[in-house]
Amino acid sequence: MDKSLQNPWKNLSSKPPYVLPEDMFIIERSRHAKELRIDTLPDPFVGGLESAEVIFLALNPGFIDSDIELNLKMPEFLEANRTNLNDPHGSPFYYFSGSFEETGGHIWWKRKLKPLLQAGITESVLREKIMLIEYLGYHSKNADKIKGLKVPSQHFSFNLVREAISRQKTIVIMRSKKLWLEAVPELDAYPYMTLNSSLNVTISPKNIGEANFEIILKKLTNKEPQED
Repeated sequence: MDKSLQNPWKNLSSKPPYVLPEDMFIIERSRHAKELRIDTLPDPFVGGLESAEVIFLALNPGFIDSDIELNLKMPEFLEANRTNLNDPHGSPFYYFSGSFEETGGHIWWKRKLKPLLQAGITESVLREKIMLIEYLGYHSKNADKIKGLKVPSQHFSFNLVREAISRQKTIVIMRSKKLWLEAVPELDAYPYMTLNSSLNVTISPKNIGEANFEIILKKLTNKEPQED
C-alpha cells in the first residue's frame, strides 16, 4: 500500500469530457477510445473504505442513456459523485442515499443485492457498509471491449484494494478475477470471494455460496453466521 499516492480524481473536470488529462493522453491513442462514454460521470469507486465492511471488485461501470439524460440533470447526484471522487474513504455508497431511485446505478445494485435486502439488510445499511471499486472507472456499454485498456488513474484504485486488504475487509471479486490478480498480486494470498457466475453477479447464496453469503450477512449486521 502506497500511502503517498495522491487521489487523481480530485482533478476531474466539472464539464465534459469527464476524463482525467493523464488518462485522456492514453485513451485518445487507444483502439478502445470509441468504446468509452466519457460524456457521463465516471464511477471508479462508490462508497467509503473507512466504514465499508464488504468491498466489491468489478470491471467497469456500464452505461445506459439515462446516465446522461437523468444523472447530469440532478444537482444532488453531481454533488454526491464529486464528494465520493474527492473522498473514497469517508463517503457513503451514494446510490442508496434515498434520492437516486431512478438512476441506473440504484436500479442495478438493488437488483444485484436483492437477496441481501430480502434477508433483512436495509438500503441504509448498504449505504454505509459496502463499497465498489472498479478496475477501470469510465463507463462503457460493452465491458469486454475495454479489458485491454490501462490508464494511470487505475493505480489509485488498485491502492484502495491494497488498503482494503490491510484493513482485512471482506472482498468479493465480481468480475475479471484474472485482471484483478494481475493488478493487485496481494489478493492471491488473501481470502477473497468469487461468484459462480460472472455474467449474473447477483449476491445470492447460490451464486456466492451459502457460507460466504452468511459471512457477508454477519459483516453487515454484526451477527454470527448460523451453524448448520
